[in-house]
Amino acid sequence: MLISYRLRRQISTLILYLIIGVVLVAVAFPVYWLVVTSVKVGGDVATFPPVYIPSRISLENYTAVLQGENAKFLANSVIVSLSSTFLTTLMGSMAAYALAKTYLAFWIRRAVMLWILVTRIFPPITTAIPYYVLVKNLGLADTHLALIVTYVAYGLPFVIWLMLGFFQDLPADIEKAAIVDGCSMWQRFSQVVLPLTLPGLAVTAIFAFIYAWNEFLYASILTSFTAKTLPVVISTFISDQYLRWGEMSALGSLMLLPVMIFSAATQKYLVRGLTFGAVKG
Repeated sequence: MLISYRLRRQISTLILYLIIGVVLVAVAFPVYWLVVTSVKVGGDVATFPPVYIPSRISLENYTAVLQGENAKFLANSVIVSLSSTFLTTLMGSMAAYALAKTYLAFWIRRAVMLWILVTRIFPPITTAIPYYVLVKNLGLADTHLALIVTYVAYGLPFVIWLMLGFFQDLPADIEKAAIVDGCSMWQRFSQVVLPLTLPGLAVTAIFAFIYAWNEFLYASILTSFTAKTLPVVISTFISDQYLRWGEMSALGSLMLLPVMIFSAATQKYLVRGLTFGAVKG
């Protein structure tokens, strides 16, 4: 009976590892294929059957995409993404904190939360044309400011609703103790509440950064050259006459690096943030 139990445990463990391995391969293979395609020699990119493990490796695609104005477009993406992430996280956290507490009347908080949720329902494309006309009339077309304001506006509803849960899970006694110590509302928010919700802030910031870093629709509409970002540059590798897989894969691989670095920098808060408030006692 003991052997049978051990055998069942071993079989179940083996099946579990096999399932995990299949999932990992399914998740990691697109990234592997992107990187491998970026270092293939031109003739190996579109061959059939595909070359899964190239025998010849070249960095000419990376050299090509790092030349010319692409370095400027990379700087545009970094400036816009970091700025919008900081502003979205800060403003969204302040709004979520105000909505999570009882400083406002119940019906006001519910109305504001419903309005914020409604703004997430409309697809961005439905407001793209009037928004472009508005930005152009304000003289902000093809500027970093136009993209930053756009990403903050579209990212705020998501950040507010995400941070709302983190703030609601905080024990009320902590803030009461801060009030007894004479802390103002801003001091409670900046010195007590925010440090306790750093895991949630890390998760929120990562999602906000990924959205701003990968956004294509408004970047292609609102920019032409000066403030162009990398997703728009990648689209230029596709036309009715050619499809430059190598350069497109090389730039796509480079776009993975900032997200990986940003996630690694907040890794110690990431797992805690994803499970923050999941267990209540």
